[in-house]
Amino acid sequence: MSDSTKRPIPSDAGAFISLEEMNVLTKNHDDQHANQKSLDPHIKAICFGKDKILELLDQPGATALRIYFGLKIDTDGDGIKEKKMVLVAVDEEGDDILPVPQDAAALSSGIQAKTMQAKILDAGLPCPSYCGGKRP
Repeated sequence: MSDSTKRPIPSDAGAFISLEEMNVLTKNHDDQHANQKSLDPHIKAICFGKDKILELLDQPGATALRIYFGLKIDTDGDGIKEKKMVLVAVDEEGDDILPVPQDAAALSSGIQAKTMQAKILDAGLPCPSYCGGKRP
């Protein structure tokens, strides 16, 4: 994030929405996937456990979470690209709290590390494989 667009991140960022609004948003997402006629499996959501979320938020200086959308390219030859959500803690200045990169390539990508112990959360459970009975 450039300094010209950097804004403080309040710890109460976000807004709760109604079930109706959630249903509209998730239906739009499902419809878009259906219209694309994609062969990839449709991931509706990804679930992360409370303990892992709290562990991210308990990092020193954390005031929020940022969720990055990612795509794991086919690694086992089945031709399937796996949609991912990667969660990181964010400080009040809006900077991601990240571990120190282990290689020079990450340093050159513009990623700033905050601490050696910082954590990045991935490997949530995808829906529809892990869905409850009640969902939009």
